[in-house]
Amino acid sequence: MKLFDRIKEWMGIRRLLRELPAERKPIPRNLGLARKVAIVYVVEDEAAHDHVKHYVKRIKDELGISNIKALGFSDEKTMPHYLHAKLNFDSICQKDLNWYRIPQGNTVQNFMAEEYEIIIDLSLEDRLPIQYIMAKSRARFKVGRLSDSNKRILDMLIDMAGSQSLPQLIQQIHHYLMMVNAKPEPSLN
Repeated sequence: MKLFDRIKEWMGIRRLLRELPAERKPIPRNLGLARKVAIVYVVEDEAAHDHVKHYVKRIKDELGISNIKALGFSDEKTMPHYLHAKLNFDSICQKDLNWYRIPQGNTVQNFMAEEYEIIIDLSLEDRLPIQYIMAKSRARFKVGRLSDSNKRILDMLIDMAGSQSLPQLIQQIHHYLMMVNAKPEPSLN
């Protein structure tokens, strides 16, 4: 990223931090019991997009959650061919960002205005557009990767212990979301 872009992003981060709500009351929710779920992710390449598509399909098939919305962010000037809008999938690119690299437009506004039970951040590194969407989302429970900048935004942080693998992040988040407020197994005694 060029120096000028870094300055713009730094100003966008400062704006985001000023706009963060002072107090938020998260409502932890088990993924298996949720009815409305959102996923936000960075699209580095087609393989990353495919991982998220497979995860959405897995949630639908295994857990029966049909109301899932995914929003991908591509840090390119134009939308890659594999990202064009499909059912349950929307995407944004650089042209959807303002001068401060903050996402804008109907797609983002509608996504943030929706009240999801759980919103999952599947980004492997901090990206202002994703953090802005996560911070401004009306979701009741926000989950994602542990990082210093995510501590003020997310409700549940998953420590990846140095791993930079999207499939592993998906697996860890899924595992821990299935443990939240899980009903204990009845004992045999």
